Amino acid sequence: MQTLIQVIDTTWSGASRGAPGSSARNAVPERVPVPDCALDDALLLHLAAFHESQQFAMGRAAPVVRFAQQHQERFPLAIELDDAGAHVDFFGYAAQRRPRKAVSSVLLEANNWVRIVANFRVAQEEAWVYHKLVFNIFHGPPYRANELMASKAPLARIDLQTHLW
Repeated sequence: MQTLIQVIDTTWSGASRGAPGSSARNAVPERVPVPDCALDDALLLHLAAFHESQQFAMGRAAPVVRFAQQHQERFPLAIELDDAGAHVDFFGYAAQRRPRKAVSSVLLEANNWVRIVANFRVAQEEAWVYHKLVFNIFHGPPYRANELMASKAPLARIDLQTHLW
């Protein structure tokens, strides 16, 4: 059994906080089709990016890759696989005390998925840059991810967005 993590990263500046930019930003989908994958790794990643500079249009399709160490450092997720399924812990983007503590945990059995939505902002030069991240995490054969995520509601939709301004 494999676990596919789809991350939809929407990035914008203060120019898209209000209309008309916010309308395009708010139209970014929370799920996009996952390309075919022949990898047999236990954890897979599909990253889809939407940027203000591209009017929030999806760029070229990113391939599915192995979820590696650099991804674990970028995305605050821990996924453990065992006979029961995929244990998903989300640690959030707020500064955390040590030891790290999950703000959300879920067990995914075969052919189930969960959606976690989070946001944060970072200071860059003289302006804030805002990010909304949608994590669609599917546990099952990757070739069934599109079919099941389109036809079956997520086990849970965990919304951890905070007020950014």
